[in-house]
Amino acid sequence: MIHKPEVMKVKDLLNLKKNQMLKVNSEYQRGSVWSKTQQKKLIDSVLRGYPLPMIYLHYKEHEVAGMKSQSFEIIDGQQRINALFDFSQGAFKLFDPIKDEEIAHFPQFIKDNPCPWAGCDYIGLENMLKEKFDDTPLSCVKIETDSEDEARDLFIRLQAGLPLNVQEKRDAWPGGFTEFVLHFAGKTDIPRYPGHDFFNKWVKKTNFRGNTRQLCAYVGMLFLRNAVKGNWIDLRIKTVDDFYYQQLSLDMKDLRVQRFDKILNLTIECFNGYTGKKLSDHEVIHIILLLDSLYDDYTKSWQKDFILAFDSFRKSNFINKKNKTGEYWVNYGMLTQASANHAATVQLRHKFFSEKMFEILKPVLKDKTRSFGQLEREIIYYRDDRKCQVCGVDINWNDLEIHHVDEHQNGGETEINNGASVHKQCHPKGQAAVEFRAKRLKMKNLGT
Repeated sequence: MIHKPEVMKVKDLLNLKKNQMLKVNSEYQRGSVWSKTQQKKLIDSVLRGYPLPMIYLHYKEHEVAGMKSQSFEIIDGQQRINALFDFSQGAFKLFDPIKDEEIAHFPQFIKDNPCPWAGCDYIGLENMLKEKFDDTPLSCVKIETDSEDEARDLFIRLQAGLPLNVQEKRDAWPGGFTEFVLHFAGKTDIPRYPGHDFFNKWVKKTNFRGNTRQLCAYVGMLFLRNAVKGNWIDLRIKTVDDFYYQQLSLDMKDLRVQRFDKILNLTIECFNGYTGKKLSDHEVIHIILLLDSLYDDYTKSWQKDFILAFDSFRKSNFINKKNKTGEYWVNYGMLTQASANHAATVQLRHKFFSEKMFEILKPVLKDKTRSFGQLEREIIYYRDDRKCQVCGVDINWNDLEIHHVDEHQNGGETEINNGASVHKQCHPKGQAAVEFRAKRLKMKNLGT
């Protein structure tokens, strides 16, 4: 096999294709698989002067009836060449970084700069931009071999390298949330990102490259959105990608980021001396959200029982999971499998986890003159299916009040069983409260 590096202009490569001198061997090559978004992004890269990856071409000579022909077969670079060719034929218009924001997802520094090709097809480009596109140099390698098998073997070897997975691609994105994830989850090959001790010491490692950073992204999304206050979000690929984009301007000095650091430090305190196995992804998510709910309103008395409560939860969960029966399997274990990253599933798991941990931790309010703490409010809110117990309509967290069924002023205790979710405007007072209590008592006696 002989290989010769060469530089070809875009227009020359496309002329070869147009004149059927640049072909694809469909026996081992895929067809065109890039989406229009991928194609548009590639042309945008060309016009910004970004370099494109190497293209590999198999030079072939044929002689038929005394006549010779020359052509190239594409070994690697088919999708890029198709995108360049389709654009040159007027097949699509380019993204406008601002108008097409929801689809294109360009970072802020690109949106802040002029984009004279925004919304243009090839015909609509200014002459200077057409020339820039046509004359863009492409690095190519021309392969000469009489063995078709050698060309195919090269194709296989070029594809055999490990492509970037979804998290490794996110790690390369600009913006504040990328910095957030790298700062807390760490990246071993970059000294300035050692990662937080919690993620380094307590998170279970997997074979998925970037697993810890992806987990940190999941937790960060739920934490920054205040998921426990009714703002649950899917943890699927597109939703995570969208969140990276939405948080491009996140500042590491943001109070929410500082609070996240404090909660991670609190987890280190809680697991000090723990000898159990490292934490799975779903355990990390629910522990951090739980500790965030306990952080402000309660004394630290619950910390002495944290390991006891967590081990108790783990033990019951493992037993139920093995037998595939019981409340821990139905309300938690089963929900870590099918649709595990759906918002509703994560919410249901967290509801069950919080309730079971609360039963053992029995956190004590710092200010006992207050009604209910954050964690109690969450448990009551989700226990009542986020519906007002007076009017039956869904409650937004910001409109939530917890009503003492047995009124506080009459000695009713501030405990979960004595709380009910109500709208602010529905909060029963006076005679209405008496009637509400009677109604609840009747429902309780009837077992409804």
